Amino acid sequence: MLPGLVRLKAVVGTEMAGFIGGDPHPSEGIGWIATVGVLPQYRRHGIASALLDACETGMGLPSVRLSVRRSNEAALRLYRDRGYHLIDVWAGYYFDHEDALVLEKRI
Repeated sequence: MLPGLVRLKAVVGTEMAGFIGGDPHPSEGIGWIATVGVLPQYRRHGIASALLDACETGMGLPSVRLSVRRSNEAALRLYRDRGYHLIDVWAGYYFDHEDALVLEKRI
């Protein structure tokens, strides 16, 4: 287990509905959202927003960054609505050569 990582899950009834992982870098003042996911049947119910809030708070840093596929319009909409903005593009980042958009939010 790596110290400092923020790992959270959202549970509905007895089913895990979503998860998030954050990797704080205190010396840089930045936390990275390493992964986030919500099962399709639980999307658009505020679970991703709640997970983002909890992870941002749990990392306790002034900035949070994440990367997302350029084609993931639903995630981009969510992140922009939550205050994230584009700071970089990692060309060809994913295995299929799709670009990753790097987004940041000042807390």
